[in-house]
Amino acid sequence: MTESASPPVIVKARKAPRMTYKQEIQTIKNLPRAGRLIVIMKIAGVFLVAIGLEGIVTGMYWLTLAFIPLGVFVSMLPIRIKTGVCIACRSPLEPSQAICPKCGAPQM
Repeated sequence: MTESASPPVIVKARKAPRMTYKQEIQTIKNLPRAGRLIVIMKIAGVFLVAIGLEGIVTGMYWLTLAFIPLGVFVSMLPIRIKTGVCIACRSPLEPSQAICPKCGAPQM
């Protein structure tokens, strides 16, 4: 009995091209005001956690106790806001769509 062994099929995910710096800035400008606030709060949370980690490194543990929980709280605080349009190209979206069919940008 001879079995013909077929080579395994490898499925690769489609790689979307990365956005340039100008495209990222334009995407942030296209966000509604609430979306901009969410982006700012996420970045602020990262900086607060970084300050807390700096407190561990320098031995100033009060910085750690103050800033790490604050940074986590600030990062987790923003809620998801559905606008019904793509944040990158402003095309309309269905309520359950997570990726824009026109430009392929993921939604928040």
